[in-house]
Amino acid sequence: TEGGFHDKAVVSTQSTGESEIGQAQSMAAQRCERVNSRRSAKDLEQHIQNMERRIQQGTRSNVNVEDISRRYHEAKTKYEDIKDSVSKMKSFSKQLEKTLTARQERYFKFRKEICIRLKYFFVMNLSQRGYTGKLDVDHEKRHLSMQLNVDTSGASTDTHDVRTLSGGERSFSTVCFICSLWNIMESPFRCLDEFDVFMDLYNRRITMNLLMEHASQTPRQRQYILFTPQDMSTFSKKFKNIKILQLAAPERQEIYAS
Repeated sequence: TEGGFHDKAVVSTQSTGESEIGQAQSMAAQRCERVNSRRSAKDLEQHIQNMERRIQQGTRSNVNVEDISRRYHEAKTKYEDIKDSVSKMKSFSKQLEKTLTARQERYFKFRKEICIRLKYFFVMNLSQRGYTGKLDVDHEKRHLSMQLNVDTSGASTDTHDVRTLSGGERSFSTVCFICSLWNIMESPFRCLDEFDVFMDLYNRRITMNLLMEHASQTPRQRQYILFTPQDMSTFSKKFKNIKILQLAAPERQEIYAS
């Protein structure tokens, strides 16, 4: 019937159209990758015509198409190389950021543990004299403060800033702080110069015992050098491995006005 013949014709036409589209897509894929576009078929045809006219104009003006093609491929190769390098650099930059973040986390953790140990040794060193106190470390403000309670009777628990203490108490607290730093350091040489100048005899004896015991408990890879104008003969008998070098008194010539 006429209706059946019409349906067969439509199916045949549709099949032929799909075959032509498939062939066209296959040919296009051999030239370049598929580009998704929202432009209409009419706009694309107009664009193709414009490009063909430009090519024809270039041919009439003695433009070497092969030279243009060669330059295009060279530029494309350079572009791909640069694109690949940029991609690798971005990947490397991200890896560096991850590494830096991990190192910062380890640094802050290590800094926190160091401060805990520093505060612990400071309190332990103060206890040699019967003092109590604490260290406040503010890393953001880069500020360090020492609070001490020098009341050995236990009647008061109030702490005071180290700047309000006497000269001998300040010197002793400073030595305690230095010894606490030495406990968390790996320096092979440890030196103090005239640390006991403002100390009375009692504070000086306690401080020297603290330094000598600290040195004797340290591995032999450490060397302590102490400069003092005071007499050290009594300590050489109590502690071993101590060598005292005593300098001769300087000769001072008095000048009289004529």
